[in-house]
Amino acid sequence: MPTGEDTQKVVKAAPEDLAKATRTIEIGGPPAKRIYDQMSLVALVLDEELRIVRFNAAAERALGKRFDQVLGRPCFDALPDLSEIADCRACERAIAMGIPTEVKDVEIYDHARGKRFTFDFQIDPIVGDNGKLAGVSMIGLDVTERFKLRKRLARHNEDLKTLHAVSNALRKTMDLEKAFVIIASALTSEAGGGYDKALILVCDQDREHLLGRVAVDSLGLDTAEGIWRSLTTHDGPLDKMLESAFPVLHRRWGALTEKVKRVKVPLDSPDSLMIHALRTGEPVTHETCSEQGLEHLHLHPTLAEHFPMTCFAAAPLKTDQDAIGVVIVDSSSRPRRFSPERLNMLKMFASQAALAINNGLIFQNVLARAQKDSLTGLYNHGHFQETLRAEIERARRYGQPLSVVMLDIDHFKKFNDSYGHQTGDNVLRQTAQVLTAGVRVTDLAARYGGEEFALLLPHTSLEHAIDLAERTCAGVARKVVVAGPKGERLGVTASFGVATFPVHAQSAAELVSLADEALYMAKKNGRNQVRSASEVLALTPQQREAVKQKHSAPAAPPAQTAPAPLPAEAAGGKDSALPPTVVELPPRYQQRLEAAIAERHQQKSSRDRDTVRIVKSTPEQPPRRTQKRREDEGKPRRRSGRTRKP
Repeated sequence: MPTGEDTQKVVKAAPEDLAKATRTIEIGGPPAKRIYDQMSLVALVLDEELRIVRFNAAAERALGKRFDQVLGRPCFDALPDLSEIADCRACERAIAMGIPTEVKDVEIYDHARGKRFTFDFQIDPIVGDNGKLAGVSMIGLDVTERFKLRKRLARHNEDLKTLHAVSNALRKTMDLEKAFVIIASALTSEAGGGYDKALILVCDQDREHLLGRVAVDSLGLDTAEGIWRSLTTHDGPLDKMLESAFPVLHRRWGALTEKVKRVKVPLDSPDSLMIHALRTGEPVTHETCSEQGLEHLHLHPTLAEHFPMTCFAAAPLKTDQDAIGVVIVDSSSRPRRFSPERLNMLKMFASQAALAINNGLIFQNVLARAQKDSLTGLYNHGHFQETLRAEIERARRYGQPLSVVMLDIDHFKKFNDSYGHQTGDNVLRQTAQVLTAGVRVTDLAARYGGEEFALLLPHTSLEHAIDLAERTCAGVARKVVVAGPKGERLGVTASFGVATFPVHAQSAAELVSLADEALYMAKKNGRNQVRSASEVLALTPQQREAVKQKHSAPAAPPAQTAPAPLPAEAAGGKDSALPPTVVELPPRYQQRLEAAIAERHQQKSSRDRDTVRIVKSTPEQPPRRTQKRREDEGKPRRRSGRTRKP
């Protein structure tokens, strides 16, 4: 018979065996079914045929179905919101293999509240009392907030990657125009914000106006990101790259940029939305205008006309010292709310853009000072020589002509000597304006040195170069007029020499030398005219050497009449005062000029008479004693060797 101790052991072991068999122990508390129904997690139990056999209250709330509507029915027919689980066949895999499975980020639409929720589902196989798989359990956890946060972090990470890529791209270029296009096109790409349009405006050097510089859009573009990335890998000129790779885009962005370049906003404008962002250093959106009582602020009329925007933001381009411009992004086709995260990203993007633009402006200023003449604004001698060598190589490679025109202002020294260097500077500036207005965009006008200028004309034959030189010669004589010390109008002329590659020369030095010789010939034969290198090459070596000599007699080219002799004033006589230039003036100016000349001669004659009178009235001065004579007078007189006898 079992003793009492054995009975106690059996009673003690019974709950342990029960716990091992059912993983539960009856010690009181709520029943398992009630716990299952009242748990906050979405819970479903499916049999081997994937029919719903358990459906708790949380599942009813999340899936919008009552338990009596779904029990006994196939799960994915009764609950279409779980189609993502059906597509991946997670339940079938759990039953077949007997292993748990996870399905994440399942979106469920709540029709009652009109919201979307995100769930992570854990699918576990269920083993029956016979040890065989009897179905699966599905437990869903609401991860909507975590999903939103993860999505924002992923978007922020992508924005940072784009910002890093754009920053690296901007560090690789000092071309300001290319930097503008990279920044604007990156903002219109999906990775950079996916905006419809992006506009950049920059302050001028005097900080008086805000000027439009570039405008791009992304409407209808599927490869906006590839466009700005391709700009970073291309080292050539921006226009050529866009024209060759994206011709339609080049024309469209070019038209938009031309429109935005008409925008000119004074920096003291009180009602400009862009100036407000520039002053405060904070972005301004279409929402803040109404929320912060800024209804009086508006966009520029040109922007409102050509770029209608209903959902936009304007962010300042700030450097360490000051704000240098504004970037405007538009999202009218896809209205959105500019959240703090989006505005912060726009501010970070604008900061990187401001740094790149400021560096580009500094580089452009330094480059302009290194390549351009400060007085005339034309390119200097060094840049002309560098460009000439490159253009000659290009002309040789493609078999195209290239012409060089050298010109020199006639009697320029007399302007400086007679009327001052300021008048001479005015002559140089006006001549440079005439040259700039008369050449093409592909041509180059330079100040070669002193009063000498040069024109580089790619793809230009000798005939066309001579025609341009003659028109420029007439333009200088007609348009370059300066005022004398008494208000008289003084005309200016110039002499021109033309040479063409490969007709006259094969190298840059030889081409410039022949154009210079043609210029000397124009000087020797009367000035204010155009001569070509063909006339120089027709001369004998002795005649060419005579042309190069500054004080030699004029050498007339063959088959040409000798020019008329120059007047005494033009020949550099002693009494020359005015440049030897013939200018047709209106009668009233002609009379004033003649009166001024007569008065000048009268004053000069009066000074000559006074000088003569003063010289005659001056008494004759005794001869000055030299230092040696004064020393001799102080010494005792030397006696001869003879002595008188007493």
